[in-house]
Amino acid sequence: MRLTDDGIRKAKRPSAGQEFLWDDLVQGFGVRLTPTKASYVVTWREPDGKRPRETLRSARVGAVTVAQARDLARKRLAEVIGRAEQGAAVPLRLAMRTWFERQTELQAWRPRYRAKVDAIIATYVEGEERARGKLTPTAHAAIAELGAKPVSAVTRTDVLRVADAIKPGMADQFMAILSSYFNSAYEREIVMTNPARNRLRVSGGRRVRSRKLSDAEFLTLWQAFKAEGDPALAAFELLAYTGCRRREITQLGWSEVNVEAATITLPPERRKTGRRDPEPFVINLHAAALDAIQRQPVLEGSPFVFWGRRDQAPFDFQHSVMSRVKPIVPDWRLHDIRRYMRSGLARLGVSQTVAEQCLGHMSGGLVGVYDQHSYDTEKAAAWLKWGDYLKQLGVSQ
Repeated sequence: MRLTDDGIRKAKRPSAGQEFLWDDLVQGFGVRLTPTKASYVVTWREPDGKRPRETLRSARVGAVTVAQARDLARKRLAEVIGRAEQGAAVPLRLAMRTWFERQTELQAWRPRYRAKVDAIIATYVEGEERARGKLTPTAHAAIAELGAKPVSAVTRTDVLRVADAIKPGMADQFMAILSSYFNSAYEREIVMTNPARNRLRVSGGRRVRSRKLSDAEFLTLWQAFKAEGDPALAAFELLAYTGCRRREITQLGWSEVNVEAATITLPPERRKTGRRDPEPFVINLHAAALDAIQRQPVLEGSPFVFWGRRDQAPFDFQHSVMSRVKPIVPDWRLHDIRRYMRSGLARLGVSQTVAEQCLGHMSGGLVGVYDQHSYDTEKAAAWLKWGDYLKQLGVSQ
């Protein structure tokens, strides 16, 4: 059975002794029922065949939800059964959870990517229900079979059965994370092969998006966001003037804005390339971009320039807005604005090196090793030139 808060509340207590309800989502996690109380427990099999059992003392029934207790159980089970010498015989869902916890401790991933990995393992390996986009019975069966198999027994057929039963885009991500895990297991000599190898051949290859907005389409979108008003309009304008990624703007903090210098300074942890480029990224703001920031009201207690509908939460382009704006221009995404700006800079005669730096891209190969010039002056001129171009198109009028 799958443990739920309501199910534990309604469970009949034994008149004497103890009884256990075991969760079918996390093997080894359950609830012990006695005549007077209920408590969360975990159990696992040792190499010598013994099955220790311990109470999760940090998670009291009623004080934490089942979902929270389940997460704590995963971490505890990862600690006690996730050793390399036992790894081959451990069910994949437990082994991957162990790997995830280890990578988290090593800070191997940025927070946003770590959350994505966590969600994909929980959904497509451990079998948790999704809030949106319900899985088919075929997908559920394939996931349950895959997650229960010992690591050493997982075959390519098991992996493809799950990949074929879910959406192609999610299958790409599932295969990538699974391949990363098996590569790690191979390095620790847990397995001899990677059943998720050559993932791009399986999912049709990496689809590189090439959609480029025209000036007319961009103006159409700007008019649509203008009808929506701030904060959607101002956030859209900043994306266009700066070429930043979506969350770099929607989660922009007042502490990152220098009105006097007309700059935004993004710390490494807020940037996609932050692990490889530990220097803060300084963006020079066109006067129109600065105006978009300055017209935002300050919410007391919130650090964000653009704030959402809930207290302390940053703004995002919520579904209600995008459902109205999306159909206006065919097949476009917010990220296409970066490509629109990059193509526009080239059209305006900005060098490739400077244009790439304006987007926060890093130089590769020997260029990145030997060219240590900051290009601060050149980038400032490029952002100004691009802002003037947008103004001439009619933006912000």
